[in-house]
Amino acid sequence: FIAIGAKAQETISPNKKNVVIGLKQHYISTDTLKLNKSNFKDSSSIRTYLDFIYKNYQEEIGNSLSLCTFLYNRSVAIGNIPLMASALNIKGGIYALSNNYEPAINNYIAAMNLFEKTKNSYSIAMLHNNIGMCFNNTQNKKEALRYFTNGLTIAKTTNQLMPECLIYINLANLYISVGNLEQGLINALKADTLCNRLNLKKESGINTNLIGAIYFYKKDFKKAVQYYQLSRNIAIQNDDTYSKNIATMNIGEVYANENNPQTLNFVLPPLIYFESIKDYNNTTLGYSYLVNYYTNKKYLDSTLFYTNKLREAENKLYDSTTRKNIADILTKYETSKKEAKISLLSKADSIKNLQIINQQLAINKNLFELSQQQLVLAEDSILLFTQNETILQNKLDASLKEEKINTLTKEGLQKQLALQQQHAAIKQKNNTIIIIAIGAILLLVIAYAVYRKKQLEQQALLAQEQAKQREQITKAVIDAEEAERKRIASDLHDGVGQLFSAVKMNLAGLIDRIDLPKEEDQFLAEKTLALVDESCKEVRVISHKMMPNFLLKSGIASDIRSFIEKIDESTLKIHFETKGFKEQLEFNEEVILYRVIQELIGNVIKHAQANELYLHLEKTDKQIQVQVTDNGLGFNYDNAIAKDGLGLKNILVRIEYLKGTINFAPNLPCGTAVTITIPIA
Repeated sequence: FIAIGAKAQETISPNKKNVVIGLKQHYISTDTLKLNKSNFKDSSSIRTYLDFIYKNYQEEIGNSLSLCTFLYNRSVAIGNIPLMASALNIKGGIYALSNNYEPAINNYIAAMNLFEKTKNSYSIAMLHNNIGMCFNNTQNKKEALRYFTNGLTIAKTTNQLMPECLIYINLANLYISVGNLEQGLINALKADTLCNRLNLKKESGINTNLIGAIYFYKKDFKKAVQYYQLSRNIAIQNDDTYSKNIATMNIGEVYANENNPQTLNFVLPPLIYFESIKDYNNTTLGYSYLVNYYTNKKYLDSTLFYTNKLREAENKLYDSTTRKNIADILTKYETSKKEAKISLLSKADSIKNLQIINQQLAINKNLFELSQQQLVLAEDSILLFTQNETILQNKLDASLKEEKINTLTKEGLQKQLALQQQHAAIKQKNNTIIIIAIGAILLLVIAYAVYRKKQLEQQALLAQEQAKQREQITKAVIDAEEAERKRIASDLHDGVGQLFSAVKMNLAGLIDRIDLPKEEDQFLAEKTLALVDESCKEVRVISHKMMPNFLLKSGIASDIRSFIEKIDESTLKIHFETKGFKEQLEFNEEVILYRVIQELIGNVIKHAQANELYLHLEKTDKQIQVQVTDNGLGFNYDNAIAKDGLGLKNILVRIEYLKGTINFAPNLPCGTAVTITIPIA
């Protein structure tokens, strides 16, 4: 189902038909610096342009924001509070359309404060609805419900039927999303009454689709199809292609659950439409319905075909989300430049505006001087934006990984509590047996023997369960760590590495095209290009170290040899011998063993001050044995454990997970000998 999107600004001018449509060919595509404040001296001209932005801002969000800022400053200059509020309201709508909800809410609240001064109850109610939608879209259901409720109270008190209708629709959507279907139906029916009263055809179709969704979740599929069909018919009558395809595919979902042969007729046409507009979210849903349908039909070939299609759609959805994040950064960058240009036009509006713009001029002057000094590195600033976004995403992924580990730990504690309760029950039985055994020594001996046997069984079961739990937690940690290494390596190689390559190519082209007469300028340009080239190589080396060839494609022996070849022999000469590795190990075993050997060699390089190292790797039918010896300073195991080092603990945890043993001993006359033995199941 789909939710209603309340309008950012219902109307500004008293007569909506008076909006000058001819402005479109000169307006949003026009450079903002060509606007002349002398053309916006009265409220009529400002109102006309604000009306036009409201109707057309989806064509270019960044420029619309800049123009709203310009018109807001003109409204401040003539002291027109309603126009100031309208400009802020439209800016909030533009930010909301971009899913940038924090500035959207800030602009909505500022607009609402101004509308309260003019006692415009219609706009106040509508803004409560808009703010509620922002909170609902960010999953803050409590705040969303508060703003919807306040807006509904204002709309009812002042008899504003349009905001009341939209709020009822959004309340229905909110209650459906939290599983309160009864409240969702109550609000949807109230909205339906108002839609009919106000003759709101499009909103009525969307609300009807919500009612169908309620009956779908109630598993009343017959009624769900009836309402979906009604929503589809309303959308067709109003030429609402998007809503028509939503309702059609919802019918297809019901038919897929019922193994109805009509499923394909109701899923495939919307799929084609959503693919054409690159709506990968609904495309993913459509393919999931087809997978469900063919799975129930047990058509394996079709199931496999649409499963692959589903994966492709999911990848496109992921890619589009990533591109959107990058596009958002570039849009904000361009918007900030255009807003700064427009602010220059309003510097004489008032003394207060003059002070603000003077400050902006000083900032812009500093930025301009800085940009001239670093012209050849301009594109690197965009790269920094992308890197910051990547860092934030990494932090988010790390927090999700930590949350997953905490969940596993919580489950483990729950299991321990259950075992403790079982243990307590056993103790209670033992007390009863002891009381009975006072009267009969023979029975006491027999009872004790039975008790002891059960106790040993429970202890064995408890130890087995605890060992299994520790193994699950260790596996989850290792799997999460390897997945994170792979993802970060992929991001470095495919993301940052590609950007560095693009920067290098563009910088080289720029140096070739620009004549640098001064020798020091030429030297600086070549040095900069060399630094970029070195950065490309460094990113590639780091990504391969974190996940070489995306881990062990050729077997553990081959990949360790490849790792050793990358180490400078002048720093550490490594003698590598391998025996018995004719076949590859299990993937997890190879990954863990590779990481352990990599960590041991890294420790020798960082701490041992050795110049020679011997690595022997041997596999038999019963075990795998690894021997690492060096001629460095030596190693004290007890002191290293006492320092609480993370690297050594990682090695011990990984070897324990493989049910192996590790021994650290002196390598006389100097250095350290490490022996690892891992049994083969």
